[in-house]
Amino acid sequence: MKNSQHLGFWLLLAALGFFIAPMLRTTDEMDSFLRTEVQQTRLAMGDRLGGLVTSVANGLFSNTPLAMLAGELKAAQHTKAEQELGARVAGPVGEFASQVHNGYLKRMVKQAYVVAMRFAIVVFWLVALLPVFVAAVYDGLMLRSVKLAEFGSMRPATFTLAGLIVIPVLALPLLYLTLPFHMSPLLAPAWAALVALPLSLLVSNSQPLFGR
Repeated sequence: MKNSQHLGFWLLLAALGFFIAPMLRTTDEMDSFLRTEVQQTRLAMGDRLGGLVTSVANGLFSNTPLAMLAGELKAAQHTKAEQELGARVAGPVGEFASQVHNGYLKRMVKQAYVVAMRFAIVVFWLVALLPVFVAAVYDGLMLRSVKLAEFGSMRPATFTLAGLIVIPVLALPLLYLTLPFHMSPLLAPAWAALVALPLSLLVSNSQPLFGR
């Protein structure tokens, strides 16, 4: 599997998670899930940073394509007149289908807010952990320079294996956006540690772009 296909698989999985997660809960359970997500974020990151994350999430939810998505989802809900029409045409089955339809769309709106808040958390940690990634890349470049200076060979197998490890680990924040269960934001440093070593191996065994 090519790296682009590998990455595309994780993107597809994250997108599917967005649509599947609202199916796993009732509307009341989705409300409880959202409240717990906010409380857990504030508890893990403190009132100041947790409040900042929530503010950023509110801004993302109101001033980005997520706002358009939420508006479209709300507009797609059946009105009371449409529900009554469905009940007259299809009886109890039509009324139930309309209620299921509206409930799912309401839960998707809340899911969009969860994505906005988790995206804010991911951005915060990416900025905070940037020195770790820079150090891993620098370490890989230095190891690569030593190999070139000493006529050491690059190892394509190691490069491929490291790539197979790095891509799914790098995709974890993407999956985190739509995971249907809670995960502490404090796990981010552990994720960075998992990325650092294979990223360094990947860079150290990369082939030169021009010449030797």
